[in-house]
Amino acid sequence: MRCPGPVLLLALLAVLCCTAGCGRRARVIPDSKMKRIVAEMYLADQWFRDHPNQRSAGDTTLVFDPVFRRFGYSFEDYDKSVHYYLDHPDKYNKVLSGASEQLRARGDQLQKELEAWREHEQMLDAFRRLYKPQDFSDDSLRWTGRRILWPERTTRDTLVIK
Repeated sequence: MRCPGPVLLLALLAVLCCTAGCGRRARVIPDSKMKRIVAEMYLADQWFRDHPNQRSAGDTTLVFDPVFRRFGYSFEDYDKSVHYYLDHPDKYNKVLSGASEQLRARGDQLQKELEAWREHEQMLDAFRRLYKPQDFSDDSLRWTGRRILWPERTTRDTLVIK
């Protein structure tokens, strides 16, 4: 069998380099993960609404990239998914409704934690009101000085002549 010519080898190498150099194709994110991604994006966006002085510092694509990466996707995947879901409005409605439900559940959980914290604070305030500082200036042990609690030891040398 004859060895392939150098031109064929170079062409094969060029094809391999081109396919290896190209990134993977964008994919559609499944609706279960898309719900979670959209919910996280809403939270990040709300943070910027609550901190308007930080708005100019953050580019939204840079802010959302960590969200995409956390779920194993890229912006290109998200973009392709949005186009897919816009072509299928019933699925997109389920994604947005699911994200809304996740945010509502998270808000309810945080509200319960806040109420438990407030109850704990009220209990601590009740204990603080019960505490009455004591004045020990009239205590009989204090009158006698430190010798009662910590007596000083005096040793007498019997050899000392006065």
